[in-house]
Amino acid sequence: MHLQQFIAAIFKERLEPGRAAAAVFLGIFIGIVPIYGFQLLAAIGLAITFKLNKPLVVASTFINNPLLQPLLVISSLETGFFLRHGSFHRFRLSDLTTADLKDNLFCWFLGSLLVGAIVGGISALITATAVRFYAPASRDLRNRSRFINRTFDQSALYDRNFVQWKMRLDRIFGMLAVEDLGSGTVIDLGCGYGMALCLTAFGESGRRLVGCDLNAHRIAVASKALSSLNAEVSVGDVRYFGLPSAGLILILDVLQYLPADEQLALLTRCCSALDPQGRLIFRAHDRERGLWSTITLGLDKFLFTCERTGTKPQTLSAPQYRSILENAGMQVETRRFRNRLPLAHILFIAKKPMAEVIS
Repeated sequence: MHLQQFIAAIFKERLEPGRAAAAVFLGIFIGIVPIYGFQLLAAIGLAITFKLNKPLVVASTFINNPLLQPLLVISSLETGFFLRHGSFHRFRLSDLTTADLKDNLFCWFLGSLLVGAIVGGISALITATAVRFYAPASRDLRNRSRFINRTFDQSALYDRNFVQWKMRLDRIFGMLAVEDLGSGTVIDLGCGYGMALCLTAFGESGRRLVGCDLNAHRIAVASKALSSLNAEVSVGDVRYFGLPSAGLILILDVLQYLPADEQLALLTRCCSALDPQGRLIFRAHDRERGLWSTITLGLDKFLFTCERTGTKPQTLSAPQYRSILENAGMQVETRRFRNRLPLAHILFIAKKPMAEVIS
């Protein structure tokens, strides 16, 4: 029963291959480095600092157990002797009580750093592979990715390759795969090729999908690829697009193209169009991530210049977006994340509460 609870605790926190690998590396490294009495405190503190899976970090420190500890101590000492003196030294228990104790302890600590890095690195690689292939969220994303790739299999080579690389590089699809995407009509404003619409239709091919985008070519590709689904995609401006009642509305790469007042108006209109328990999910640039925020804004400015939009990207602060949603009566959650490119974003998940029953 305790094992089941522990595994549930690991999967309750977000478990992505890269971050799971980082958690295992950190836990094993701390477990091998001889800072006895502080290992648990250091593991928890660093796990919180770097926002890693805390149960996994703590569990990994238990590599320093009575069964493995002698092997870790001896290998660390021998490695330390080699690094410090250029040769291995046959370890004897008397070494820990001789006049060279200070040097021996230093060699132990020095060697533990390298042994911890090597063992942690190997374990991290194994963990990343295992999570990628066996974690429930990873399996689900993999299945959804295959479904999307099959859907666009008959598209032109350029469009097909764009879809495949977008799926690999943009973490938004993995994040959507683990969210509750509700039920009912899905609207994607600025849908592009319709990949997000396709993702929401996995396992529910009859779900109504509605999307619009200003790019006529991408809409043409989406219309053909999604023809086997219950999809309605068209060329249109998100500011004037008629919104039917929906269980889910997505806005993934649009808001920065709109002035602040038009962003507010669009988000308010989306909240009104949602069914009770419906969700509005959108992402915006994170303005509070230092260098990553600068890189994100710089790339957007470059894209705006290439597209000749004649405007600059507009991004509100996270509190401003939250205020808009809460004023519309929504329950709001946020997910800060950094894309693989690397770009800093915030994912907003706003849920419309059930209508109150007046007796």
